[in-house]
Amino acid sequence: MVEAVANLQEILDNESILIHFQPQVSLKRKAVIGLEALSRGFDPHTGDLIPPTLLFGQARDGASRLALDRVCRTKAVEAFAALHRRDKSVMLSLNLDASCINEETRGSNQVLKLVKHYGVNPNNVIIEIIESRCKDLDALMDFVRFYRKKNFLIALDDVGVGFSNLDRIPQVQPDIIKLDRSLITDVQHHFHKLEVVRSFVQMAQRIGCLVLAEGVETADEAMCLLSNGVDVFQGFFFARPAPGLDAVPGMAEKMSALAEKHRENQTRLIARRKRLYSNYDLLMLTMCHSLAEEPTRGLDRAMTRFIDAYPNVECLYVLDMRGRQVSDTLCNPDKLKKSKRLLYEPARMGADHSLKEYFLPIQAGLEKFTTEPYISLASGNLCTTISHVFYHKGGGRHLILCSDMSRQDESLL
Repeated sequence: MVEAVANLQEILDNESILIHFQPQVSLKRKAVIGLEALSRGFDPHTGDLIPPTLLFGQARDGASRLALDRVCRTKAVEAFAALHRRDKSVMLSLNLDASCINEETRGSNQVLKLVKHYGVNPNNVIIEIIESRCKDLDALMDFVRFYRKKNFLIALDDVGVGFSNLDRIPQVQPDIIKLDRSLITDVQHHFHKLEVVRSFVQMAQRIGCLVLAEGVETADEAMCLLSNGVDVFQGFFFARPAPGLDAVPGMAEKMSALAEKHRENQTRLIARRKRLYSNYDLLMLTMCHSLAEEPTRGLDRAMTRFIDAYPNVECLYVLDMRGRQVSDTLCNPDKLKKSKRLLYEPARMGADHSLKEYFLPIQAGLEKFTTEPYISLASGNLCTTISHVFYHKGGGRHLILCSDMSRQDESLL
């Protein structure tokens, strides 16, 4: 790498741009499905590589950004064309500087002309857009509509970072959402990051687009993402950018090894969860059996004993079959955070729970229900709410015991 950067105009005149490709892989298909083209400048006199930050940092005005962007695009399509002739199944991810989409460039159709010139099928091209850089939304939408009609795929890049506007997702209706590395790094250790990723995966499934995780650097990150619905990955863990197909050899072995590890992890996770839920069932049955014998006025006193006896229980309360709370909410004081009192106040006797996630399945006829893990506002801990029907002999009616169970010791996987 060089510190003294060659003049940008000289680089443009000589088209001194080298294209590296980074694979995009599907673990479920065990295949490389795409290659993102990444541009590297080089000094036309010495051949020294110029880091992208220094190269693109020289393009400080609209005209130079457009000129550099078009040279990079041209070199990328030219380099991909040779690969395309050998394998028609692999996609090209082509970066486009969204700041260049404006009234002046509107209708130029430069990308379409480019792929046609080099004989690349538009069906094999993904146009990656960082929408936050676009200052002309009307021009952006015209661009997206035109290229979608020509069978290009549209990807929103760097989603989840900085100032990315989530309202552009329903506007652009991308085919691919690329989650930024800031969401991916150590995602297996950060519940909040993982919940954001899960929300993108769930949204993508509903609107018919694909989630791609970029910047994956470790097997643990890949495993966590794969377990939570992400299938397409890009990052140093799989391959560093390299010229041509130099980055691809060895990928099959790496993908197979990761897929096998995923199967093993999922098998262990299922077994662990089975044991966990069996323990939950036993604990709930024990508490329900005890409560069934208590007089109505003794419910709170009995639940206090449960709180003392079972450290994983954070809160307990009892509902009737209409979802009305018929006891106080008994909580483990050691689990609660005083700083959360503004956000959370334990529900009191008479509170209506009829629309809660843990009540509706009971109303529909289930005897018990367990929610997905969530961060409790009361404790800040990862917890699960379990609801279980029991017959209260003292009152001669069916009631529902609800228990918030701590899940602090569980992996985010």
